[in-house]
Amino acid sequence: MTPTTPSIALVGMGPRGISLVERLGAHLLDRPPAPIELHLIDDSDIGAGRIWDTSQTKTLCMNTLAGAVTLFTEPTSTTTAPVVEGPTLYEWIQLLRGESAGIAPAKKRLFDSHPASVAPAFAAELATTRPESNPSRALYGAYLHWVYEVALAQLPDSVTVIEHHSRVISVAQAGDHDVLTLSDGSHVSATATALAYGWQVPALTDSEAHLAESGLHWVRPDNPVEQPLSEVPAGIPVLVRGLGMGFFDAMALLTIGRGGIFHEDSSTRSGLRYEPSGREPHLVVSSGRGYPYLPKSEYHSLPPAANLPRFSAALASLGPEIDFGTEVLPHLLRDAYAAYYQTQDRVAPAALKLPLPEILTRLDAAPITSSDFFGACREINAALAGVSTDPLDLAHWVRPFADFSGGSVDDFLASALAHDIAEAVAAADSPLKAALWTISAARKPASIAASPGRLTWDSRSDSYSEFMAFGQMVGSGPPLFRTRELLALVEARLVSFLGPHPNLTFDDTEFTLSTKYASASSPWLIDAWMHQPDIRHSTDPLALSLAGRVRAFRDHERRTGSPETTWERLVVHPDGGVDKRLHILGIPTYAQWPDTTISPMPGTDPLMLQETDRTAGSLLQAARG
Repeated sequence: MTPTTPSIALVGMGPRGISLVERLGAHLLDRPPAPIELHLIDDSDIGAGRIWDTSQTKTLCMNTLAGAVTLFTEPTSTTTAPVVEGPTLYEWIQLLRGESAGIAPAKKRLFDSHPASVAPAFAAELATTRPESNPSRALYGAYLHWVYEVALAQLPDSVTVIEHHSRVISVAQAGDHDVLTLSDGSHVSATATALAYGWQVPALTDSEAHLAESGLHWVRPDNPVEQPLSEVPAGIPVLVRGLGMGFFDAMALLTIGRGGIFHEDSSTRSGLRYEPSGREPHLVVSSGRGYPYLPKSEYHSLPPAANLPRFSAALASLGPEIDFGTEVLPHLLRDAYAAYYQTQDRVAPAALKLPLPEILTRLDAAPITSSDFFGACREINAALAGVSTDPLDLAHWVRPFADFSGGSVDDFLASALAHDIAEAVAAADSPLKAALWTISAARKPASIAASPGRLTWDSRSDSYSEFMAFGQMVGSGPPLFRTRELLALVEARLVSFLGPHPNLTFDDTEFTLSTKYASASSPWLIDAWMHQPDIRHSTDPLALSLAGRVRAFRDHERRTGSPETTWERLVVHPDGGVDKRLHILGIPTYAQWPDTTISPMPGTDPLMLQETDRTAGSLLQAARG
């Protein structure tokens, strides 16, 4: 039966779902009051979501700084509905502590009009958090809960809010509305629907299906809080594939989470000494690159703005189709090398064997004919040979084991981790970190320039994907304390490494990971990463129910794993028609739209908030017909 009152269903009540509620309220500020039912659906923590659940362990932290995340629009935001100013995460923490100096009056008024209540368990963390701190995910969840309560309070009385603590298992068309079936057996009728469900684990690949059927203990790729890590036994070697953020989370859960303690100890290379609880496994780790993600710099402030003059000029002159390797990559690499030598000129001028202007002139004239990231770096290295006693070699960081001459992989990486820690401590005074931060900062404008489908297919699948993966490794690594902890665990012989490009085999009794340098076996294997969502290969009932209604986004006629949507995030049907009601936004649309996984950063007119603003306006239009 068609709903008698216009109704909107929001599926997924993490940050995007919360922002949708807030933006719906903002859009309704300028509209005459009219009845609307708003159904908010999540089987996890409504107002925080699964990733930011406030009840989770405080061992897991954000990979974003307290002063660098918000969920509110700002006066400079390019939203279509009115801006509602609210505190960033750190400003919210300050206001909870009674500190209001420097906080915009509008933000303080909003806070004062909606008193926050935070569990006493957060008191110690609240007291010590700085703008450059990495808060616990649970504390961010508490902030999200408060934003959610504020968003609900902004809705006019004509909006009736109904929360559903259940999972949507299907969305079906029923004439002029959708019927959502929930796992508790209930149904929701909606004249407009938005799916903001975040990460969905795709179906097993063929190789993963063999692992699942092996009879051994395989922990499949997933968010660490969803992985059954509590079942991993103590005292035995456990194989791990992945050295990114999933690994660092798993490492923390299997050590600190099991009662281990890190003590400050200035006599060690890490500055820490690990006191085991006796309940830890021994992690034997490998990955494609074989090298852990680099730690973030310890600036004791928010990161500085990166200088990208060559890259920015190149982006401004690009045509409708882009070859990333030839039209973009050379310019961003020149900016990275320039940042290195400009910083070296400031902190260690004696290292330069030529005046800085001459080095930059030679850099800008360097012939770069390779569209391959590694090859392009080597060409710049050759052009700048002899300019410094301590030159930059970005090619080394693309392939860290290219310089490994043999011996102990653990010794090689332990020394490398100690070097990484020293560079992160040097922070703004590290020429290397200046170069790597330039690479990291270029990812967002590069992804915007590349969407939707502007890159040639070859350059997207080769130089662009390699650049983005490299930028992830050097710029989206763990906070420095996690790298210190990793080195302390290496020194405690609780973590060891195998090197790059692992080959996995298994028999009836154990898995074996082998590289050209080492191998190890265990009945346990943890895959410490997350797959991108893929609507083409899903076992989730909700995704399967959309078959025939949603088509995959095509990039140069090749299907991707993302649903195709319009600018307003309405889904596109297989025949090319646009759906009148159903919206999908956020992480699943990664192949078509840029910046789908980054939390909104203050002062940047965040794409996520632009997205939720447009979607909220479209939902209201669809709901009312």
